[in-house]
Amino acid sequence: MELVKLRYVKNFRDLGGVQTVDGRTVKSKMLYRGATLKKLTNKDVQLLKDEYRLSTIIDLRTKKEAEEQPDAVVEGVKYFHMPVLTEAAVGVSHEKKVHSFSSLKLMPPMQDMYVNMVKGETLDNLVRIMKAVLSFADDDYAVLFHCTVGKDRTGILAALILSFLGVDRDTIVCDYLISNRFTCKKAFFVYILLLIIRFNHKFAKKIRFSLLAKQIFIDAALDTLEHDFGSMKAFFQIKFHYTAEEENRIKERFLE
Repeated sequence: MELVKLRYVKNFRDLGGVQTVDGRTVKSKMLYRGATLKKLTNKDVQLLKDEYRLSTIIDLRTKKEAEEQPDAVVEGVKYFHMPVLTEAAVGVSHEKKVHSFSSLKLMPPMQDMYVNMVKGETLDNLVRIMKAVLSFADDDYAVLFHCTVGKDRTGILAALILSFLGVDRDTIVCDYLISNRFTCKKAFFVYILLLIIRFNHKFAKKIRFSLLAKQIFIDAALDTLEHDFGSMKAFFQIKFHYTAEEENRIKERFLE
């Protein structure tokens, strides 16, 4: 899981290099996960295109998020807006309106938010997006998927992709937790700021907690899928409808 160092865009990494349970390895320079690309520099663009073979960007944010903080245009790279959420969700999406104190007070526990993201329409969106990611990427053309921070929506999608390719749960969780390298400072700053402004330790602690990547969050999503479908394998069979031949062909493309 190589970190890709860009000037201002953080939490950007290659999903390649991890081993599957059958001893194979996810190929590098095919699948990238990241955060908003609003501040991409020209040097970043050239690096992503030349060194990392980026050909497709999939934006997981809501329509409003993408309008408020549009990605930098990367000439020659395809851009697809494929929202995980159809509307704002306090704690997960980052529209300006959800950052008000009144909205933040109503934020449910993050574990519940993660459970909701693998239910109903949102799960259908994730399945559709994952199919697109797996169909777009190949040895010569890499795909990046991102949300705003690169932690929640991006984290769940990355977990599903790695699980499908045969990566074990512990490794999936380790990838998810890497986001803390980029979120800890902001989470602590917000915590201190809220203590000063609101004088409410419980509220400040709740918001700080939501800004971090916690194992209980991603476990809540994956445990829900295993409970609802019986296993991750059953989930992929029921929701993706791949034949054994199709599944093997996809895995051959992404594994070595």
